[in-house]
Amino acid sequence: TAAQGMRLIQNEGTGLIAQGTREWRDYRVTADVTPHMVEAAGVAARVQGMRRYYALQLRRGNRVQLVRMVDTPAVLAEAQLDWEFGDTHVLVLEVQGTHIQGFVDGRLMLDVNDTAAPDGALADGAAGLVVTQGRTETGSVRVARL
Repeated sequence: TAAQGMRLIQNEGTGLIAQGTREWRDYRVTADVTPHMVEAAGVAARVQGMRRYYALQLRRGNRVQLVRMVDTPAVLAEAQLDWEFGDTHVLVLEVQGTHIQGFVDGRLMLDVNDTAAPDGALADGAAGLVVTQGRTETGSVRVARL
């Protein structure tokens, strides 16, 4: 049988898996994301814990969102994007200072300058995958310094 990717399953709320250190600041995280019956699934950057990160996620209702999570989620930007459960999309989240960009399948979808983040929050941290209420699969995650 062929090798399978990572499957993330979260029955309630939001879960994530992350790798990296607090020394990671300005970088790009790229992953193929295949959502299966989820509320939302995507990639995360500057992860500092379960309730501290940025995320680029495909959300139910044909949306793509850029979210800042610092205790409670804040949608920084959102766009319409036609996607279906079981389809694979390449998500790229770039964080450079306060400038954050989200790409889906090579297309720039969201571009924000997050100057409203609390002082010192989310200036650095790990890269990861995030899922809200459901299952998602990812074959590969790549991180590159900007």
